[in-house]
Amino acid sequence: MFTDFVPNPDNNPECLIPGNTSQFFFGKKEPVEHRLKGSRKAVMNTIYSLYTQGYAQLYEWTPLEPSGMPGEVISTLTRYLILD
Repeated sequence: MFTDFVPNPDNNPECLIPGNTSQFFFGKKEPVEHRLKGSRKAVMNTIYSLYTQGYAQLYEWTPLEPSGMPGEVISTLTRYLILD
């Protein structure tokens, strides 16, 4: 069981080429935006709920902004997905 975690001496992360490593290993990243729109209380409640579930940190959301509708705000979270 522990042999699965024995380091491979040929796999040296210090020999990787900086700058291209994330693209090389993980492929292209595509942005996905999550937008919350509603009352201030509903948006804040959802942001905190997603935080407690471990989905997003509080600082990752944009500040609340008016949506143009009275009593309504918007906040956005951008995530980057690695797709093949």
